[in-house]
Amino acid sequence: MLGKREYNVSPVTFSTSTIQETHAKATSPDAASKASSSATASGQAADSVQLSPAALREMALTGRVAANGDMGNLTSDQTQQLYGQISSIQSQIAGDTQADGGTLSSTDALAIQQSQNQLSGTIYSEAHNGAAPPSDPTVTQAGAREAVEAGRIVLNQQEGHLSGGQATQLSAQLSTIQRQIATDEQANGGTLSSTDTQAINQLENQLGQQIYNAARVGTTPSQPAVNAV
Repeated sequence: MLGKREYNVSPVTFSTSTIQETHAKATSPDAASKASSSATASGQAADSVQLSPAALREMALTGRVAANGDMGNLTSDQTQQLYGQISSIQSQIAGDTQADGGTLSSTDALAIQQSQNQLSGTIYSEAHNGAAPPSDPTVTQAGAREAVEAGRIVLNQQEGHLSGGQATQLSAQLSTIQRQIATDEQANGGTLSSTDTQAINQLENQLGQQIYNAARVGTTPSQPAVNAV
């Protein structure tokens, strides 16, 4: 089970330099196995290789659907229908990328972003009993990363790179980090302090590395050093 809140409303727009792996193709759901070896060799943190903006949003949308399904905000049928819409957009990205010679044209990128924005609103509405999504949602970087990491877990499990047990353990760790964020925000008047932000970022980096390791070599994820509340 992943926490007790809807991760974020709008597509993720924070810097891709904070996310671990890169997609060779936009349709590839094997998020973890496509990490760049050059980044590791250059001394970058394990959670600091780039994703394309479209692939990053797809991963975040997947994570939001998974989280809301786990929390009971979406029925099983709604969850599967939304996954189907994400898959359709992934197929569109792949087709447009191929037609554009390997990268999305500005026109195609804009069309894909509009489709993702519409799907983002649909996820919110279905998870909130038909309510319209906020016109100006607040999305923290920590919350956005939670959605991306949740999406990575789901996509790697769907591809068979994570077992059900591994996915459950990793999801539990993500939920623990989420609770830590909520506690720190409450203690700091509703926002994370710079110290707390750094600590949460380190925990998310650790989780990102654990997802990568588990998906690549089948290791059992260890528990992060987080105080559950």
